[in-house]
Amino acid sequence: MLDDVLIHHFYSPIAGWIHHRFGVTQWRLSMECLNGNVAFYLAGIAFSIAGKGMSDGIFIELLRGAGWLVIMDFARRLARRQEASSMGVQSARFGEWLVRLVLTAMLPVSLLAVKGWASFCFTTSLLFLISHLYFKASDTPPPRPRGKPVRARAGA
Repeated sequence: MLDDVLIHHFYSPIAGWIHHRFGVTQWRLSMECLNGNVAFYLAGIAFSIAGKGMSDGIFIELLRGAGWLVIMDFARRLARRQEASSMGVQSARFGEWLVRLVLTAMLPVSLLAVKGWASFCFTTSLLFLISHLYFKASDTPPPRPRGKPVRARAGA
């Protein structure tokens, strides 16, 4: 599966190297990627507003930026809760696999659509968001089955 390949062969070695070299844990790295996501998204909004004329409206762009900030604030709070509990760590890996795959599949389309600074910033923001999700999931062992299910024990 593509998700496991990216976790084990790309993001986990990078997270391990950064932790060894700079002492930054995978969760701190993940939060910094989320900060990079917000910074590049806001830069994309700024470039898209800068390209508008006097008669063009910017309200939709500002509303889009405010909406993205609300979503990223929710993602930041969720990541902090996940970091604090062992079940949250496992949910970061297994509960978000579909979101990671969909965003990873969107990356080539976003790269092909880069036409200016605004779209470049939005694509870089997407790359940081994908990195945030994968760094959260890296170095988390898969859950191990603990014995037999209740039905199997009752019949024995």
